[in-house]
Amino acid sequence: MFAYLIPNRYIYLIGPIVTLIFTFISIRLQNKKLPSDGGRAFAVDGASAKGKPTSAGIIFISCLFVGVGLFSEVTWQYALLYLCAMLAMVCGYLDDKNPWSATKKGLTDVVIALASGTLASFIFPRTVDIFILDLNFTVPQPLYIFLAACLVWASINFTNASDGVDGLCGNLTMVSTVTYFVMTIMTKRVSMMNNVMLYLCVVLIVYLWYNCHPSTMLMGDSGSQAIGVFLAFFAMASGNPFSYLIICLPMVLDGGSSLFKLLVCRVTKKKFMSRIRTPLHDHCRKEWSWANQMVTERFTLIHLMIEGAYLLILYFSL
Repeated sequence: MFAYLIPNRYIYLIGPIVTLIFTFISIRLQNKKLPSDGGRAFAVDGASAKGKPTSAGIIFISCLFVGVGLFSEVTWQYALLYLCAMLAMVCGYLDDKNPWSATKKGLTDVVIALASGTLASFIFPRTVDIFILDLNFTVPQPLYIFLAACLVWASINFTNASDGVDGLCGNLTMVSTVTYFVMTIMTKRVSMMNNVMLYLCVVLIVYLWYNCHPSTMLMGDSGSQAIGVFLAFFAMASGNPFSYLIICLPMVLDGGSSLFKLLVCRVTKKKFMSRIRTPLHDHCRKEWSWANQMVTERFTLIHLMIEGAYLLILYFSL
């Protein structure tokens, strides 16, 4: 709305500042209305989260939508994309409030993923450019829908599983989002998704103020699921969806290890990776005696090194 009234040279300053203040006020006023976390029975130190306000994602992701809606241009196609992330947020909030069954959660994720993949096939480029390998090819729309849906579904679950240590998911998301922002500028793939990247970082700054150890609130599924959808969208908007495997590598390994272990155990009916706790951040805390702050800082440092190396290689490839 204001994007059409305020000159561009001011909107990129005014918008984030207003959104930052609005998010801070919203969290301060609404945090007491959030549901309480019930703790995680099988997670390391899961009992420490019990009783804390959770599902803060319903607040800061809503503030993101307000910021994007007020201070950037939004076409109806992108509005439908944002609706998919909003649906993931709402479903996550309902699950945080009254836990759903695994079947209900799984089916909901599949529906959101299919809707997201279908919309993405009409909005994002289906010609994939892998600049580092000097390779480009066009993906047929039916195959793109399937692969995009798989990416969204996986990203939702990877991000959700990684949200188990104070500040971890927020920090990793910030690093990945900034990397996508820089990547799209370097490759001249700037789109309306860049506005979402900017405002996601803004609202995460406020959330991380309260989520740093020892946290006073948790993002819950409402935050992690919406973030998972957005990260998948960022990958597709960049023109190289496969970049998700590198730019979100810590989440892929951390959250993906749980899904991979569970899948193999159920298919083979045998124990698999029995000596490795999943998600991997639980293994670091239990087996390697890393404190929560150590997990967050070390995962973030590793992530920064990966992203720096990736952007450096990309720079010399262009």
